[in-house]
Amino acid sequence: MLSSLKKCLPSKIYSGSNPLFSALIIVSVLLGLPAMIAPSQAQEQKITVAEVNGEAIFLDEVMRIAEQLPAEIKQQPLPNYFDRIVDDIIDSRLAAAAGNQAGLTNNPEVLAQMSIAAQRVLAEAYITTELRKVITEAELQKAYQLFISDETAREEIKARHILVASEVEAKAIIAELNNGADFASLAKQKSTGPSGPNGGDLGYFMRGAMVPSFENAAFGLEVGSHSASPVQTQFGWHVIKLEDKKISQAPSFDELRGQLQTNLANQALSRIIESLRAPASISRLSFDEVRAATQAAVTSQ
Repeated sequence: MLSSLKKCLPSKIYSGSNPLFSALIIVSVLLGLPAMIAPSQAQEQKITVAEVNGEAIFLDEVMRIAEQLPAEIKQQPLPNYFDRIVDDIIDSRLAAAAGNQAGLTNNPEVLAQMSIAAQRVLAEAYITTELRKVITEAELQKAYQLFISDETAREEIKARHILVASEVEAKAIIAELNNGADFASLAKQKSTGPSGPNGGDLGYFMRGAMVPSFENAAFGLEVGSHSASPVQTQFGWHVIKLEDKKISQAPSFDELRGQLQTNLANQALSRIIESLRAPASISRLSFDEVRAATQAAVTSQ
């Protein structure tokens, strides 16, 4: 009954049994690609795009659905799918009216599903409203300035390493280096790592790219120096040489906008949920308890 657009739209638009309320849903709604007309603007203008048996369908409803479409659809021009959204709303209105006439609104199961759907919509509206209060241009700029001021996060080094199986071998290599041996040559001869044939060259990397023990040792070296003692990781024993250290150029504000929005939304969402849970009286069964209760119910039948 619904149009083919249903395949492209989130199921929560059509079904009372919506997906579980989650941060990902709210953040995706809030931070999705901007529609041509924001919902608040459309609502103020009250532009009627269609009527079904005298009941208006407003532009803001269409645009809210458009905002929730998958990215691959939203990348297309709005005219490509605008009419399909309107058709889908029309079909949904007609089906809902038919369900009402059939007396389904008196069905306890249907009423329960409608109640769940209403709670989901209200919850999403509340969370989205609260998040929009936090994710302001001023807060985004503040977060960006904090990021670019943290040079440690943008520190980048160029290093080589020699990987061997034992600490004894690594200490012998360090002794050779202390006596003037060429690091790249030793790496080609003795390293068992994949970078060995390239003289142990690892190129440039930032913090978080290597295992912690290796990273701490590498970033702690002075440029031009090598490890004074072997560094152990799960891969074996390493001797490291630091060849260069620099601070990478900070991305522009526009390049980081999406990441900053997501970070602020996640932080704010955690605070909101905590504030809602703190005064609430909540009791719940563990999964094992649910399973036991289910088995008991089946057994009693």
